[in-house]
Amino acid sequence: MANMLFNRNNQNNTPLAQLQQLRQQGPSNVLFNKMYNSNPQFKQFADSMQGKTPEQAFSENGLDFNRFKNLKW
Repeated sequence: MANMLFNRNNQNNTPLAQLQQLRQQGPSNVLFNKMYNSNPQFKQFADSMQGKTPEQAFSENGLDFNRFKNLKW
C-alpha cells in the first residue's frame, strides 16, 4: 500500500511493531515527536488537526466522538 501512515522497512517491521518499539522508549510525547519527524503522512495529519477539538477532529474524519468516548477499554 503506497499511502500508509507508518513506514514498513521489511516484513517483520509492521506498524504495530514500530509503535510498540517507540512506546518502550518513553512517554507519548516522545512517540509523537518521533512519528512527526520521521513520517510525512503523520506530520500532515497532525498539522491538519492542530487547534481542533477532539469532536471536530473525529467529525472531519467520519468518526463519532461520543461513541469512541463511551468505549470500555
